[in-house]
Amino acid sequence: MAYQEISDAFWNPVEPLLDPFKRKKSGGSPPVEFRCILNGIFSRLKTGCQWGHLPPCYGSKSTVHEHFQRWVQAGVFAEIFRVYAEEYQEAHGIEWTWQAMDGALMQAPVRGQAVCLADEALGRNPTDRGRSGSKMPLHVDQNGIPLGVTLVGAHVHDSRLVSSTLAAAILPRPEPTPDQPQHLCLDKGYDYARVEREVWPIMPTSRTFAASARKKSPQGPKPNRPGAGWSSGPSPGSKGFGRFGPATLARPRTIWPLFTWPVR
Repeated sequence: MAYQEISDAFWNPVEPLLDPFKRKKSGGSPPVEFRCILNGIFSRLKTGCQWGHLPPCYGSKSTVHEHFQRWVQAGVFAEIFRVYAEEYQEAHGIEWTWQAMDGALMQAPVRGQAVCLADEALGRNPTDRGRSGSKMPLHVDQNGIPLGVTLVGAHVHDSRLVSSTLAAAILPRPEPTPDQPQHLCLDKGYDYARVEREVWPIMPTSRTFAASARKKSPQGPKPNRPGAGWSSGPSPGSKGFGRFGPATLARPRTIWPLFTWPVR
């Protein structure tokens, strides 16, 4: 898979964030440019290759991986996320009316240890024969622009991740008004009373149910559950997610059952 290296327009706001990590002592081999290392990190994330299979033009695998770990622990990538989310908000605006949340499961093989470590966001995936894996819940706006993302073990149920994912929002959410209401769209995996209890302090809600367009119940529609007629996209595990995770939430399809919470 071809990887397009970062442009000057992308690099200019990012470069000041990496200045604190520059080498302060002279001596030794010349350091690899941070732009080259960042290109190597993004190339690895884009292609999904192993660290050892990175092209040598980005530097040694140990150098790129070491900087990746340091920058993750220092919150550099979260800061890059925030900078460009704010830039997008200023240029185009965030569509808060219809928000959506869903999660994607991914394999994370563990070698050399008998258990999956929670502090490494690893857990036994119940849909993959108990193999080690992670889950990435993603919160997006009406246009599929990411607002917040978290990473947990694959064994954690979606319904237990709503409040933590909403709290991870990189931009402040405005208060809803009668003229500008807000809705949170979730699939049937979130149909639990605890989800309502968690969402209520954040978004005072009344729940409605959207019937699935793919499969309708032979017993007819359930009472007191009018259809909302809107869907964020395919659920995790379907072919629609592909290898790029929940980015397909931006595709408006009416496929899966949804629960929507319109803010009063």
